[in-house]
Amino acid sequence: MKKKLIRKIFTTSDYSIFKDLKGNRIVNDHNLKNIVKSVEEDGWTYDLVQVNEKMQVTDGKHRVEVCALKNLPVDYYMVEGATIHDTTIMNTHRKSWSFDDWLHRYVSHNYEEYKIYEHLKNLWGFDHWSCIFLLCRTQGVRGRGKLKKSFETGKLKIETLMEGKKWAQRILDLEPLYEGYKRRAFVQAMIRVFHDKDYNHKTFLRKMSLVRDRMYHCSTVGQYITRIDEVMNYNSPKNKRTMFAQKWGDSDSIFRVEVR
Repeated sequence: MKKKLIRKIFTTSDYSIFKDLKGNRIVNDHNLKNIVKSVEEDGWTYDLVQVNEKMQVTDGKHRVEVCALKNLPVDYYMVEGATIHDTTIMNTHRKSWSFDDWLHRYVSHNYEEYKIYEHLKNLWGFDHWSCIFLLCRTQGVRGRGKLKKSFETGKLKIETLMEGKKWAQRILDLEPLYEGYKRRAFVQAMIRVFHDKDYNHKTFLRKMSLVRDRMYHCSTVGQYITRIDEVMNYNSPKNKRTMFAQKWGDSDSIFRVEVR
């Protein structure tokens, strides 16, 4: 059947007119609660609901449910001939917003924290997660979900600006000594050892220049910290050797996100 877009936006508070589309996703309670919370905090910011000529919802089933729960009018448009196939295609090809997209949004609306963040990210050249680990009071993978949500909802808090600048410069110092100095796992590993009283940056740079072959690409933060120990302990007496891997290699306790 040929599809026809009805170029008109309709509004209704009669939720009973909307029908289920056979094969469409069932309403997810967790998703529903998240949308309700978002509407309560930020108002309605969601797209129009799409229906076909039978008033079957082809896009926006959760939005209709939220409007019913919050007693809000539903804005919708009609595409005659739309089917479950069209719903599947829309959801398959729908691209989620990236960190760059959210950053552009909040910078363009003059959110100060995001403007500072963008400036430093461009200055340093690290990826988003590395910059976040440098600038936020984060404590590892356990808090990533909350941190990502805070970034996406305009609630980014730069809590370690001075430390972050110092740590970033220390990592940038390693550019001539290790080509993977901007790798995310390496950045996280360095941030962990920066917290340790036994870390000495001048010593690390000097020993990296002597045994740079001991630093190579690793897939995990813990592996990188072991490499850092290998470099730091080159030609060191036993009583002067670092044990970063034992203290920081398996822990993410210093990287928990604090979202306010």
